[in-house]
Amino acid sequence: MKKLVLMIIPALICGVLFSSCDSNKAEPKEEIIAGELQYVKTELGGCNSTKSTLKSDESESETKDDELIITVMEESIHVFVGLNYICCAPFETKIETKDDVLHMYIIDICNLEVDECYCRCMCYYTFDFVFNYQGKVNQKYKVLLIDPRIEQEPVVFSEGTIVGNE
Repeated sequence: MKKLVLMIIPALICGVLFSSCDSNKAEPKEEIIAGELQYVKTELGGCNSTKSTLKSDESESETKDDELIITVMEESIHVFVGLNYICCAPFETKIETKDDVLHMYIIDICNLEVDECYCRCMCYYTFDFVFNYQGKVNQKYKVLLIDPRIEQEPVVFSEGTIVGNE
């Protein structure tokens, strides 16, 4: 019986220690953006996932036409953006609402004064903005590209209205 107790106590202590550890993984945060839309996350794909393996004159992903596809499902909306852009570019995304218009930013974060970010090729990057919603959606939107090589306002990639019914 003593052996059983001596085996159970360390197992319980280890279990408590492991379950109380914080995970370094960031949980996707849902944020109410506009009306009934809740921003969940942006999934990066295409050359976003291969930029570290590209050589200066080759592309892992064949370039395609720029595209925007909005998919409205039962409780979620996906705004898929396919963008041809210079290889090896580092990106981040941002969501905000201005004057009741949902702005989805694709931001090239290369610091041209410090970094040599780009390779000598074109590549196809994808960004899938994911939202949850309930009820009806009739939301104006803009997808904007911020390119540090262009010293002007963000480039409007696409704009329109997302419509979804209950």
